[in-house]
Amino acid sequence: MGRSLGTPGAVPDGAFTHEPSGTKFEIRSTAAGLQQSFTRGQESASYPVAYAIGSGNHAFGYLVRIGDHLFQSPLSYYTQRRLWDVAPGYEQAGAPDFSRPVTPECLSCHSGHARPVANTLNRYQNPPFESETISCDRCHGPVEAHLQRPVPGSILNPARLPAAARDSVCEQCHLAGEIRIPNPGHSLSDFVPGEPAEDVFTVYVGGNANQGLKVISHSEQLALSRCARSSGGKLWCGTCHDPHAPARATHADYRERCLACHAATLSAAHAAPTQDCVTCHMPRLPARDGGHTVFTDHRIARNPSIPPLPETAGLRAWREPPAAFRERNLALALATHGLENGISDEAVRGFKLLSRMEPQLSTDAAALTALGSILLTAKEAKEAEKRFARALALRPEYAPYEVNLANALLESGDRAGAIEHLNHALALDPLLEQAAESLARAYRSQGEAEKAEQVLQNYRTAMGITVRK
Repeated sequence: MGRSLGTPGAVPDGAFTHEPSGTKFEIRSTAAGLQQSFTRGQESASYPVAYAIGSGNHAFGYLVRIGDHLFQSPLSYYTQRRLWDVAPGYEQAGAPDFSRPVTPECLSCHSGHARPVANTLNRYQNPPFESETISCDRCHGPVEAHLQRPVPGSILNPARLPAAARDSVCEQCHLAGEIRIPNPGHSLSDFVPGEPAEDVFTVYVGGNANQGLKVISHSEQLALSRCARSSGGKLWCGTCHDPHAPARATHADYRERCLACHAATLSAAHAAPTQDCVTCHMPRLPARDGGHTVFTDHRIARNPSIPPLPETAGLRAWREPPAAFRERNLALALATHGLENGISDEAVRGFKLLSRMEPQLSTDAAALTALGSILLTAKEAKEAEKRFARALALRPEYAPYEVNLANALLESGDRAGAIEHLNHALALDPLLEQAAESLARAYRSQGEAEKAEQVLQNYRTAMGITVRK
């Protein structure tokens, strides 16, 4: 955790072509630091890397800074394979570049304390981080009392918490699920160790924990194990992992953990001290969302090739949130996850639940946005417009909400209204790609091709993209 984010370290130079898009990438170490660039067709750009993400045990991801904005690099260096390739999620991208915004939610598990600019998507103060790496308070809560009097009991010990609060300390970063839904008025970064995560957000998991490992599925995998199910809640991450250990645990260390429960039941074939429990029962497997990486299978299966539990259908809460938010959070999870992944049944179910609750959602911008997004997808532009307008009224300086309303206005034929909102969005955030693309589309739709090209050129200039004539 002390290596979760920082300035880029030494990595090899590299170059490759992303075949699906024909984009050529180049990575070079210079006297000023690591430089990454792309060329696709007539467009090209080069960026200094501001931050490297990850410890490097599996891979490094990268962030670039343009003005006060942070964007994700489409490139990763895979240390296990010693190669450069596109980062997870860019494998089939039609135009991979450096325009994907890095939001505070993205950084919540990779940095100590980010310093976002309020009501923006990916703008940050200078410097962007109060602390770059994950620090003690992420697991132990506020540290002021301990710093004043560093004795046992002056700081939170996760191992002494009730099971849900104890596990939440690890799950805040090691349980991504399919989607996370913050409670109304909260963000993911509001979580404080000592409370169940559901006091701040709900994690929704799907029925696919046996369909191959995900990078952040450790808790889901462990919950499938017979060891965890038979432990009465006693087996948790801290049973085997010591976050304070100066060196990485060995197979012999993990064998000791196993023997604490299994010594009396081992067969003669397993009794030899040289036997390695982990290699057989917790093999390293490819992560289906992790690029060129492999991760430990935490199912602790007797036979890892056989799924230990049957699949369950649909999204479900890892732990249920307070009753007041239960239906709202589930509806928002279904609607958002369904839209993002093209699962129409989920989106429709979420929409129906949200519609039923709509009279109570007048101040819930996230729920109103989900309703509007589904209505716009269903070609109900006028109805979508109403919901987007209400969300924008709640956050009038948030540029993405201007774009949502503008897209509904475009769909309903109000080009002038859409152009007004899109120009305001770009005034708020000149680097918001979706605003530039929508405004160019609006101008083209009314025959103003020169204005459309000027909008795109302004965006390219702001992003440092050059176009060969």
